[in-house]
Amino acid sequence: MPRLTASRLLLLIFCIAFVCIVYYLPGPSESDGVPRQDYGVIGDDKPDDDQFKLKEPRNNSQVKFLKLDDNAYALSAFTDERNGNMGYKFVRVMMTITSTATFECIINGQKSDTVSLYEFSENHMMTWQLFILNCKLPDGVDFHQVDAVEISRNEQKNKVRVPISYRIRDEKSLTPDEYSVKMSICVPALFGSAYDAKRIVEFLELNTLQGINRVFIYYNPSEILDEKTLQTLDYYAKNGLLELVEFKLPFEASQIWYHGQLAAVTDCLLRNTGFARYTFFHDIDEFFVPVDPKLSLYETVSKLFEDPTVGSRRTSLKYISTKNRETPITLNNIVSVKQLENRFTKCVVRPEMIFEQSVPGSEMTEQGWVNPAGGGLEPVRSRTAAATTTDYTILPPRKE
Repeated sequence: MPRLTASRLLLLIFCIAFVCIVYYLPGPSESDGVPRQDYGVIGDDKPDDDQFKLKEPRNNSQVKFLKLDDNAYALSAFTDERNGNMGYKFVRVMMTITSTATFECIINGQKSDTVSLYEFSENHMMTWQLFILNCKLPDGVDFHQVDAVEISRNEQKNKVRVPISYRIRDEKSLTPDEYSVKMSICVPALFGSAYDAKRIVEFLELNTLQGINRVFIYYNPSEILDEKTLQTLDYYAKNGLLELVEFKLPFEASQIWYHGQLAAVTDCLLRNTGFARYTFFHDIDEFFVPVDPKLSLYETVSKLFEDPTVGSRRTSLKYISTKNRETPITLNNIVSVKQLENRFTKCVVRPEMIFEQSVPGSEMTEQGWVNPAGGGLEPVRSRTAAATTTDYTILPPRKE
């Protein structure tokens, strides 16, 4: 068979699905007798004087855990101007807590008269759970002059001041030319040695070819010890494609669901609200591809969101085996399984329309939009008619 070029590969995967996610199944490792190969692009020479060791993210971006007490940490705080089904106007704080005691919020010296907790869907009864603390803006306080919120438990004296990290605008006021980038990707966690430099290079370069403007990767610097991986991350952070976000839990990762990934996903959603027009949530061994060779990824996604009331699209997985370990893996493995995987989905969203996001899909939308009819669409979990849809008819019927 003739050797595949990058252009031939892209043309081929354009013909696989309208929008699908390609997920690579684990292949043989070095222990299976298949030698591993290194890229010659970067990392061939050992850097001197710890030049590429990322002791701090290059852009000083990190998720901070501010301790209130032994049972509560405050993370990102944000002002929320969206007048939707989650209340208006509110200052909100992402928190990890072990108990749902009553909290108090002080905003610009005034006490909020309406304070509530919103529980995330994927806490799974773990010791530490993720919540949003909702603090209604006191009368007479200028929303745009709020730079922090002071929170405490009603029965305790401990207090913590949480700076405002994000300002979320009313989604109806945003116009297409106001976004900084067209498309971004959130990678919620880079687990230790799960992905080496080769896979990171392939992931970033393939998505760059498809028009992705920014990739956010959440990582714990103490877990990434491989020199070439550090050098690779540093290289892409320098050129502006990659934004590294330090994410380090202040408690044992086993005490919160899936290493606290939900907190990283939520922070990334907030970072992209008003910044990216469309944001994808998936891992490094997955990618979205369009089928129509006449359309780019951006054009394809834009068609999926032609209805302005749709805030999220979930897609089924298409598995591709990585039996061939010759690098680049994405060029040398093109055989997929026949069936689609409908249980483990990934999604692309309009960030400003989503309140609660997980990796598989959007759990709560900010507005009570009506779902578009037909096309095999059905709503994802919501408390009102939501802007989230599940599309099981993305692929054309298989021709035997």
